[in-house]
Amino acid sequence: MFEAKRLRINCLRLTPKADETLTNISFYKLAGDQNLAFLLICQLVKKARKQDQQVLCLMPGESEVMSLDKAMWAFEPSSFLPHGTGAESSPIAVSCDAGPGDHHQVLINLHSEIPTWFSRFDRVVEIIYQDSDYEQSKRDSFVFYKERGYPISYHDLTDKFKPQLP
Repeated sequence: MFEAKRLRINCLRLTPKADETLTNISFYKLAGDQNLAFLLICQLVKKARKQDQQVLCLMPGESEVMSLDKAMWAFEPSSFLPHGTGAESSPIAVSCDAGPGDHHQVLINLHSEIPTWFSRFDRVVEIIYQDSDYEQSKRDSFVFYKERGYPISYHDLTDKFKPQLP
């Protein structure tokens, strides 16, 4: 019987998930704005796709969906991140309002709220960029996950993640 490998995103590296019962939650803190978050998302998606994982990127609105779509097209001119926007069935989906569809492996949540269906995923990635209201919503998310006993990892990339534009 086919069983999908569960992944753990750890400092931009994907490794097998240790805890098979609960969704693993990873927080990544950046010293930059939403555009830097889009670049981190592209790197995380690329790593996940190398391991044949499906990824759903949940954005707060249509403008962010379009911005991430553009970032994925421009991320590496010599390669392609096969993605779709909206409810399309694609290994990588970028959406602001569609449900999880067929995705269940990696959820990258840039939305300020936690979707009710987050626990169907093996891994949830929460990215924190510099915006006071947004940072507070992610603090609230951290408390939500912690109070419910989800395994949480926190990665401070404020001094480490400074990618150069292609």
